[in-house]
Amino acid sequence: MKTRLAKTLGDKTTLDIYKKLLHITEDITTKLNISKTVYWDQIPIQTNSYFKNGYSFKVQTKGDLGKKMKDAFREEFEESFNQILIIGTDCPYLTEGIFEDAYNALENYDIVIGPAKDGGYYLLGMKEFKASLFEGIPWSTELVFNLTIKKIKELNLTVSILPELNDIDTEKDWLEWEEKFNQ
Repeated sequence: MKTRLAKTLGDKTTLDIYKKLLHITEDITTKLNISKTVYWDQIPIQTNSYFKNGYSFKVQTKGDLGKKMKDAFREEFEESFNQILIIGTDCPYLTEGIFEDAYNALENYDIVIGPAKDGGYYLLGMKEFKASLFEGIPWSTELVFNLTIKKIKELNLTVSILPELNDIDTEKDWLEWEEKFNQ
């Protein structure tokens, strides 16, 4: 769950926000004509409450965010996909157009990344598995995006950078989203 949100809003309100974010992510991604896999910390008893049609479900590996993403990318590439995007469920600003731009970028670039305003990223895509992009990164810090870009350059990979978006990590982030889109 969103621990920084829970600090100021409490567990129940944070859970309600998390559920709203899941539904927003589903609304955005359901229209995409691609293979979609949702990685859960543990698969909910009622998976039909979220991501109803056209999604497969898998359990995340244990470990920090980098290990979870690295293992998810590895697993998806092993299934012979050749362009993979990974997102979290905490960026309600995503659009179909951003996904289209990301997939189009992978036609000409090795990596595509969407920077988040907090110094992380909301989307990462690649057309070939690069495990080292997930190693030595202090996850959930403002250094994630810049250190990932540094690793991309060290590996002599090409990168396309998407527009910066905000994700929902704090009460302020959520209130900004609500004010902007729920008037």
